[in-house]
Amino acid sequence: LSSKNTVKAVRQALQSLPQTLDQTYEEAIERILSQSSEDKELALRTLTWVAYTKRPLSVAELREALAIEPGADAIDTDNLLDISIVLAVCAGLIIVDEEMSVVRLIHYTTQHYFDRIQSVKFPDAHQIIAALCLVYWSF
Repeated sequence: LSSKNTVKAVRQALQSLPQTLDQTYEEAIERILSQSSEDKELALRTLTWVAYTKRPLSVAELREALAIEPGADAIDTDNLLDISIVLAVCAGLIIVDEEMSVVRLIHYTTQHYFDRIQSVKFPDAHQIIAALCLVYWSF
């Protein structure tokens, strides 16, 4: 709404808001998919880690997880991302929960949404996480 310059434009934007939470999340995914290939890939990798790990990750853990390169023998510290970049590419779907010191999905309904779409949009999430964990443990 902040990008709208007239009252009419604000009204039109309000009338076209999603009607359901699923539509809201689908629009966020569409925004992610419309980004540059590098940002899209980062967002999808991030969402895989945040939505499908068995426990929430700290900021440091997520940064390291995103820096793992298959075939590497160590984490390349030059490959560690600033968390603000990670948050920006994820279209508002994740936050840093300062109270719990973890990165998590924005709302519990977001987790339900990702659980429902996993078989279609993230079918290999657990295999990807497992493979990258094996690489990490080999360091």
